[in-house]
Amino acid sequence: MKKKFVSTLLVLGVMSTCLLSACGSKPASESVDLTSVSLDTIEEKAKEEGTISSVGMPDDWANWKGSWESISNTYGLAHDDTDMTSAEELSMFDSEKDSPTKDIGDVGQAFGPTAIDMDVVQPYKASTWDSIPDWAKDPDGKWTISYLGTMGALVNKNNVSETIDSWEALKNSSAKITLGDVLRGASSQMAVLSCAYAMGGDAENLDPAFDYFKELASEGRIDVGDGSIERLNRGEIDVLATWDYLTLQYRDIVAENNPDLNMECHIMQDGAVQSGYCLVINKYAPHPYSAALTVEYLLSDEGQIERAEGYARPIREDVTLPDDLKAKMISDDEYTNTIPLADNDTVTKACTEIASRWEEEIIPLIGE
Repeated sequence: MKKKFVSTLLVLGVMSTCLLSACGSKPASESVDLTSVSLDTIEEKAKEEGTISSVGMPDDWANWKGSWESISNTYGLAHDDTDMTSAEELSMFDSEKDSPTKDIGDVGQAFGPTAIDMDVVQPYKASTWDSIPDWAKDPDGKWTISYLGTMGALVNKNNVSETIDSWEALKNSSAKITLGDVLRGASSQMAVLSCAYAMGGDAENLDPAFDYFKELASEGRIDVGDGSIERLNRGEIDVLATWDYLTLQYRDIVAENNPDLNMECHIMQDGAVQSGYCLVINKYAPHPYSAALTVEYLLSDEGQIERAEGYARPIREDVTLPDDLKAKMISDDEYTNTIPLADNDTVTKACTEIASRWEEEIIPLIGE
Protein backbone atom coordinates (compact mmCIF):
# COMPACT_ATOMS: atom_id res chain seq x y z
CA MET A 1 0.00 0.00 0.00
CA LYS A 2 1.39 3.35 -1.00
CA LYS A 3 -1.46 5.66 -0.07
CA LYS A 4 0.86 8.39 1.13
CA PHE A 5 0.59 12.15 1.52
CA VAL A 6 3.03 14.85 0.48
CA SER A 7 2.47 18.58 0.55
CA THR A 8 0.54 20.47 -2.09
CA LEU A 9 3.72 22.27 -3.05
CA LEU A 10 5.30 18.93 -3.91
CA VAL A 11 2.27 17.96 -5.96
CA LEU A 12 2.94 20.82 -8.29
CA GLY A 13 6.60 19.90 -8.62
CA VAL A 14 6.46 16.12 -8.84
CA MET A 15 6.02 14.72 -12.32
CA SER A 16 5.90 11.07 -13.24
CA THR A 17 9.04 9.78 -14.91
CA CYS A 18 7.52 6.47 -15.92
CA LEU A 19 7.09 5.65 -19.59
CA LEU A 20 3.51 4.51 -19.90
CA SER A 21 1.68 2.95 -22.78
CA ALA A 22 -0.82 5.20 -24.52
CA CYS A 23 -2.77 2.26 -25.85
CA GLY A 24 -6.46 3.07 -25.91
CA SER A 25 -5.88 6.71 -25.01
CA LYS A 26 -7.61 9.68 -26.52
CA PRO A 27 -6.70 13.36 -26.74
CA ALA A 28 -8.26 15.80 -24.29
CA SER A 29 -10.19 17.52 -27.06
CA GLU A 30 -12.50 14.49 -27.21
CA SER A 31 -13.53 14.81 -23.54
CA VAL A 32 -17.24 14.46 -22.80
CA ASP A 33 -19.43 16.37 -20.36
CA LEU A 34 -20.44 13.58 -18.00
CA THR A 35 -22.85 15.85 -16.15
CA SER A 36 -25.08 16.16 -19.21
CA VAL A 37 -25.36 12.45 -19.98
CA SER A 38 -28.07 10.15 -18.64
CA LEU A 39 -27.11 7.23 -16.43
CA ASP A 40 -28.50 4.79 -19.00
CA THR A 41 -26.22 6.30 -21.66
CA ILE A 42 -23.24 6.20 -19.30
CA GLU A 43 -23.82 2.50 -18.63
CA GLU A 44 -24.30 1.72 -22.32
CA LYS A 45 -21.16 3.55 -23.41
CA ALA A 46 -19.12 2.20 -20.50
CA LYS A 47 -19.88 -1.33 -21.62
CA GLU A 48 -18.69 -0.34 -25.09
CA GLU A 49 -15.44 1.01 -23.62
CA GLY A 50 -15.05 -2.21 -21.66
CA THR A 51 -12.18 -0.99 -19.48
CA ILE A 52 -11.54 1.02 -16.33
CA SER A 53 -7.98 1.96 -15.40
CA SER A 54 -7.38 3.31 -11.91
CA VAL A 55 -4.53 4.70 -9.85
CA GLY A 56 -4.09 4.47 -6.09
CA MET A 57 -6.94 1.99 -5.67
CA PRO A 58 -5.15 -1.32 -4.94
CA ASP A 59 -6.91 -4.54 -3.99
CA ASP A 60 -5.59 -4.55 -0.42
CA TRP A 61 -6.89 -1.09 0.55
CA ALA A 62 -10.43 -0.66 1.96
CA ASN A 63 -11.64 -3.68 -0.05
CA TRP A 64 -11.18 -2.14 -3.47
CA LYS A 65 -10.74 -5.72 -4.63
CA GLY A 66 -14.36 -6.50 -3.81
CA SER A 67 -15.64 -3.50 -5.73
CA TRP A 68 -13.51 -4.15 -8.78
CA GLU A 69 -14.80 -7.71 -8.90
CA SER A 70 -18.39 -6.46 -8.59
CA ILE A 71 -17.90 -3.85 -11.32
CA SER A 72 -16.35 -6.44 -13.59
CA ASN A 73 -19.10 -8.99 -12.95
CA THR A 74 -21.94 -6.45 -13.25
CA TYR A 75 -20.79 -4.37 -16.19
CA GLY A 76 -18.13 -6.48 -17.86
CA LEU A 77 -15.38 -3.90 -17.37
CA ALA A 78 -11.80 -5.14 -17.32
CA HIS A 79 -9.79 -3.40 -14.60
CA ASP A 80 -6.18 -2.55 -13.86
CA ASP A 81 -4.64 -0.40 -11.13
CA THR A 82 -1.29 1.24 -10.52
CA ASP A 83 -0.73 1.93 -6.83
CA MET A 84 0.81 5.32 -6.11
CA THR A 85 0.63 8.31 -3.81
CA SER A 86 -2.00 11.03 -4.13
CA ALA A 87 0.63 13.40 -5.46
CA GLU A 88 1.74 10.90 -8.07
CA GLU A 89 -1.83 10.28 -9.17
CA LEU A 90 -2.50 13.93 -9.94
CA SER A 91 0.92 14.38 -11.51
CA MET A 92 0.23 11.44 -13.80
CA PHE A 93 -3.12 12.91 -14.85
CA ASP A 94 -1.30 16.14 -15.75
CA SER A 95 1.80 14.69 -17.41
CA GLU A 96 -0.20 12.28 -19.57
CA LYS A 97 -2.85 14.72 -20.72
CA ASP A 98 -1.79 14.46 -24.37
CA SER A 99 -1.72 10.67 -24.23
CA PRO A 100 -3.76 9.58 -21.20
CA THR A 101 -3.88 6.04 -19.83
CA LYS A 102 -5.71 6.41 -16.49
CA ASP A 103 -9.36 7.08 -15.77
CA ILE A 104 -9.94 7.42 -12.06
CA GLY A 105 -8.10 7.87 -8.78
CA ASP A 106 -8.56 7.89 -5.02
CA VAL A 107 -6.73 10.75 -3.29
CA GLY A 108 -6.46 12.03 0.26
CA GLN A 109 -9.07 14.59 1.28
CA ALA A 110 -6.63 17.49 1.14
CA PHE A 111 -5.85 16.66 -2.49
CA GLY A 112 -9.41 17.22 -3.74
CA PRO A 113 -9.01 21.01 -3.96
CA THR A 114 -5.47 20.51 -5.24
CA ALA A 115 -6.80 18.46 -8.14
CA ILE A 116 -9.11 21.33 -9.05
CA ASP A 117 -6.29 23.86 -8.81
CA MET A 118 -4.22 21.70 -11.15
CA ASP A 119 -7.21 21.42 -13.52
CA VAL A 120 -6.78 17.67 -13.99
CA VAL A 121 -10.24 16.41 -12.98
CA GLN A 122 -13.72 16.52 -14.46
CA PRO A 123 -17.10 16.61 -12.70
CA TYR A 124 -19.61 13.86 -12.19
CA LYS A 125 -22.43 13.69 -9.64
CA ALA A 126 -23.67 10.20 -8.78
CA SER A 127 -27.38 9.60 -8.39
CA THR A 128 -26.81 9.33 -4.62
CA TRP A 129 -25.35 12.86 -4.56
CA ASP A 130 -27.91 14.24 -2.10
CA SER A 131 -27.00 11.54 0.45
CA ILE A 132 -23.42 12.79 0.70
CA PRO A 133 -22.65 15.56 3.22
CA ASP A 134 -21.90 18.94 1.66
CA TRP A 135 -18.47 19.12 3.29
CA ALA A 136 -17.54 15.78 1.69
CA LYS A 137 -17.95 16.83 -1.94
CA ASP A 138 -16.99 19.56 -4.36
CA PRO A 139 -20.13 21.56 -5.24
CA ASP A 140 -19.45 20.98 -8.93
CA GLY A 141 -18.78 17.27 -8.51
CA LYS A 142 -15.04 17.31 -9.25
CA TRP A 143 -14.25 15.23 -6.15
CA THR A 144 -16.37 13.19 -3.77
CA ILE A 145 -15.32 11.51 -0.53
CA SER A 146 -16.49 7.89 -0.56
CA TYR A 147 -15.26 6.64 2.82
CA LEU A 148 -13.87 7.91 6.11
CA GLY A 149 -11.07 7.00 8.44
CA THR A 150 -10.79 7.94 12.12
CA MET A 151 -7.48 7.97 13.94
CA GLY A 152 -7.01 4.84 16.00
CA ALA A 153 -4.45 2.63 17.68
CA LEU A 154 -3.54 -0.99 17.05
CA VAL A 155 -2.08 -2.32 20.29
CA ASN A 156 -0.01 -5.48 20.73
CA LYS A 157 -1.30 -6.71 24.09
CA ASN A 158 1.57 -9.22 24.30
CA ASN A 159 3.92 -6.25 24.66
CA VAL A 160 1.67 -3.63 26.27
CA SER A 161 -0.35 -4.31 29.42
CA GLU A 162 -2.09 -0.93 29.51
CA THR A 163 -5.19 -0.01 27.52
CA ILE A 164 -4.07 2.47 24.87
CA ASP A 165 -7.14 4.32 23.67
CA SER A 166 -5.83 7.89 23.86
CA TRP A 167 -2.66 9.90 23.39
CA GLU A 168 -2.67 10.59 27.12
CA ALA A 169 -2.77 6.87 27.88
CA LEU A 170 0.09 6.27 25.47
CA LYS A 171 2.15 9.01 27.11
CA ASN A 172 1.62 7.50 30.54
CA SER A 173 2.60 4.01 29.38
CA SER A 174 6.01 2.60 28.54
CA ALA A 175 4.97 1.58 25.03
CA LYS A 176 6.74 2.62 21.87
CA ILE A 177 4.70 4.31 19.14
CA THR A 178 5.00 3.46 15.44
CA LEU A 179 3.88 6.25 13.14
CA GLY A 180 5.38 5.30 9.80
CA ASP A 181 6.76 7.86 7.37
CA VAL A 182 5.78 11.25 8.78
CA LEU A 183 7.61 13.05 5.99
CA ARG A 184 5.38 11.57 3.28
CA GLY A 185 2.66 9.36 4.76
CA ALA A 186 -0.94 10.60 4.95
CA SER A 187 -1.92 8.52 7.96
CA SER A 188 1.39 9.31 9.66
CA GLN A 189 0.88 13.06 9.37
CA MET A 190 -2.74 12.72 10.47
CA ALA A 191 -1.54 10.86 13.57
CA VAL A 192 0.61 13.85 14.49
CA LEU A 193 -2.35 16.16 13.85
CA SER A 194 -4.51 13.92 16.04
CA CYS A 195 -1.98 14.28 18.84
CA ALA A 196 -2.06 18.06 18.44
CA TYR A 197 -5.81 18.12 19.05
CA ALA A 198 -5.45 15.71 21.97
CA MET A 199 -2.85 17.87 23.68
CA GLY A 200 -4.84 21.11 23.36
CA GLY A 201 -3.73 22.31 19.94
CA ASP A 202 -5.30 21.98 16.51
CA ALA A 203 -4.48 22.20 12.81
CA GLU A 204 -3.25 25.76 13.26
CA ASN A 205 -1.34 25.11 16.49
CA LEU A 206 0.88 22.04 16.21
CA ASP A 207 3.23 22.95 19.06
CA PRO A 208 1.56 20.64 21.62
CA ALA A 209 2.09 17.64 19.36
CA PHE A 210 5.74 18.45 18.80
CA ASP A 211 6.29 18.95 22.52
CA TYR A 212 4.69 15.53 23.03
CA PHE A 213 6.85 13.74 20.47
CA LYS A 214 10.02 15.46 21.67
CA GLU A 215 9.36 13.95 25.08
CA LEU A 216 8.75 10.50 23.61
CA ALA A 217 11.85 10.80 21.45
CA SER A 218 13.96 11.67 24.50
CA GLU A 219 12.66 8.50 26.14
CA GLY A 220 13.47 6.39 23.09
CA ARG A 221 9.81 5.59 22.53
CA ILE A 222 9.40 6.47 18.84
CA ASP A 223 9.76 3.40 16.64
CA VAL A 224 11.21 4.58 13.34
CA GLY A 225 10.29 1.39 11.48
CA ASP A 226 7.27 1.07 9.23
CA GLY A 227 3.93 -0.36 10.27
CA SER A 228 4.14 -3.34 7.94
CA ILE A 229 2.27 -6.60 8.30
CA GLU A 230 5.60 -8.40 8.48
CA ARG A 231 6.68 -6.43 11.55
CA LEU A 232 3.26 -6.80 13.14
CA ASN A 233 3.35 -10.56 12.57
CA ARG A 234 6.71 -10.74 14.32
CA GLY A 235 5.41 -8.81 17.32
CA GLU A 236 7.89 -5.97 16.78
CA ILE A 237 5.35 -3.16 17.14
CA ASP A 238 3.85 -2.05 20.46
CA VAL A 239 1.34 0.56 19.26
CA LEU A 240 0.62 1.57 15.66
CA ALA A 241 -1.26 4.84 15.19
CA THR A 242 -3.19 4.91 11.93
CA TRP A 243 -6.69 4.91 10.45
CA ASP A 244 -9.27 2.68 12.10
CA TYR A 245 -9.91 0.64 8.97
CA LEU A 246 -6.23 -0.23 8.73
CA THR A 247 -5.98 -1.21 12.40
CA LEU A 248 -8.94 -3.57 11.97
CA GLN A 249 -7.59 -5.05 8.76
CA TYR A 250 -4.14 -5.58 10.27
CA ARG A 251 -5.66 -7.10 13.43
CA ASP A 252 -7.45 -9.78 11.45
CA ILE A 253 -4.49 -10.49 9.17
CA VAL A 254 -2.16 -10.91 12.16
CA ALA A 255 -4.71 -13.18 13.87
CA GLU A 256 -4.54 -15.49 10.86
CA ASN A 257 -0.76 -15.37 10.55
CA ASN A 258 0.20 -15.48 14.22
CA PRO A 259 -2.66 -16.54 16.51
CA ASP A 260 -0.39 -16.23 19.56
CA LEU A 261 -0.43 -12.44 19.23
CA ASN A 262 -3.29 -10.52 20.82
CA MET A 263 -4.06 -7.33 18.90
CA GLU A 264 -6.55 -4.75 20.18
CA CYS A 265 -8.07 -1.81 18.26
CA HIS A 266 -9.27 1.49 19.70
CA ILE A 267 -10.22 4.97 18.51
CA MET A 268 -8.04 7.70 20.02
CA GLN A 269 -10.52 9.22 22.46
CA ASP A 270 -8.66 12.50 22.88
CA GLY A 271 -7.81 13.31 19.26
CA ALA A 272 -10.16 11.34 17.01
CA VAL A 273 -9.53 13.27 13.80
CA GLN A 274 -11.61 11.99 10.92
CA SER A 275 -10.77 12.38 7.26
CA GLY A 276 -11.64 10.76 3.97
CA TYR A 277 -10.44 9.83 0.51
CA CYS A 278 -11.80 11.45 -2.64
CA LEU A 279 -12.86 9.84 -5.88
CA VAL A 280 -11.55 11.90 -8.82
CA ILE A 281 -12.10 11.36 -12.55
CA ASN A 282 -9.20 12.23 -14.80
CA LYS A 283 -10.08 15.23 -16.97
CA TYR A 284 -8.39 13.40 -19.85
CA ALA A 285 -9.76 9.91 -19.05
CA PRO A 286 -9.53 7.54 -22.02
CA HIS A 287 -12.63 5.75 -20.70
CA PRO A 288 -14.76 8.57 -19.23
CA TYR A 289 -18.04 6.68 -19.22
CA SER A 290 -16.45 3.76 -17.38
CA ALA A 291 -15.04 6.24 -14.86
CA ALA A 292 -18.47 7.80 -14.28
CA LEU A 293 -20.11 4.40 -13.96
CA THR A 294 -17.45 3.39 -11.45
CA VAL A 295 -18.12 6.47 -9.32
CA GLU A 296 -21.83 5.70 -9.58
CA TYR A 297 -21.28 2.17 -8.32
CA LEU A 298 -18.82 3.09 -5.55
CA LEU A 299 -21.34 5.56 -4.10
CA SER A 300 -24.25 3.13 -4.37
CA ASP A 301 -25.47 1.08 -1.41
CA GLU A 302 -23.53 -1.92 -2.69
CA GLY A 303 -20.31 0.02 -3.16
CA GLN A 304 -20.59 1.64 0.24
CA ILE A 305 -21.14 -1.71 1.94
CA GLU A 306 -18.02 -3.02 0.20
CA ARG A 307 -16.01 -0.20 1.82
CA ALA A 308 -17.29 -1.43 5.17
CA GLU A 309 -16.21 -4.94 4.21
CA GLY A 310 -12.75 -3.37 4.04
CA TYR A 311 -13.34 -1.91 7.53
CA ALA A 312 -13.75 1.67 6.25
CA ARG A 313 -16.76 3.76 7.29
CA PRO A 314 -18.94 4.67 4.28
CA ILE A 315 -19.52 8.38 3.71
CA ARG A 316 -23.26 7.79 3.26
CA GLU A 317 -25.02 7.48 6.62
CA ASP A 318 -28.25 6.28 5.00
CA VAL A 319 -26.70 2.92 4.08
CA THR A 320 -27.64 0.07 6.44
CA LEU A 321 -24.70 -2.22 7.12
CA PRO A 322 -25.26 -5.96 7.66
CA ASP A 323 -24.98 -7.08 11.28
CA ASP A 324 -21.95 -9.27 10.57
CA LEU A 325 -20.04 -6.21 9.33
CA LYS A 326 -21.00 -4.15 12.36
CA ALA A 327 -19.74 -6.93 14.61
CA LYS A 328 -16.18 -6.72 13.32
CA MET A 329 -15.98 -2.91 13.47
CA ILE A 330 -14.94 -0.79 16.45
CA SER A 331 -17.94 0.00 18.66
CA ASP A 332 -19.90 3.13 17.76
CA ASP A 333 -19.42 4.26 21.37
CA GLU A 334 -15.79 5.05 20.60
CA TYR A 335 -16.77 7.51 17.85
CA THR A 336 -18.67 9.98 20.02
CA ASN A 337 -15.91 12.62 20.03
CA THR A 338 -14.68 12.54 16.44
CA ILE A 339 -13.15 15.66 14.89
CA PRO A 340 -14.13 15.94 11.20
CA LEU A 341 -11.43 17.67 9.18
CA ALA A 342 -13.65 19.57 6.79
CA ASP A 343 -11.33 22.52 6.02
CA ASN A 344 -9.12 21.06 3.31
CA ASP A 345 -6.89 24.12 2.93
CA THR A 346 -6.10 24.19 6.65
CA VAL A 347 -5.39 20.45 6.71
CA THR A 348 -3.09 20.72 3.70
CA LYS A 349 -1.16 23.53 5.33
CA ALA A 350 -0.94 21.60 8.61
CA CYS A 351 0.40 18.47 6.93
CA THR A 352 3.03 20.49 5.10
CA GLU A 353 4.14 21.99 8.41
CA ILE A 354 4.13 18.59 10.10
CA ALA A 355 6.45 17.10 7.48
CA SER A 356 8.84 20.05 7.68
CA ARG A 357 8.94 20.29 11.46
CA TRP A 358 9.25 16.52 11.93
CA GLU A 359 12.37 16.51 9.78
CA GLU A 360 13.83 19.51 11.60
CA GLU A 361 12.74 18.89 15.20
CA ILE A 362 12.03 15.21 15.77
CA ILE A 363 14.28 13.17 13.51
CA PRO A 364 17.49 14.64 15.04
CA LEU A 365 16.26 13.63 18.50
CA ILE A 366 15.43 10.11 17.38
CA GLY A 367 18.95 9.78 15.97
CA GLU A 368 20.63 10.77 19.23
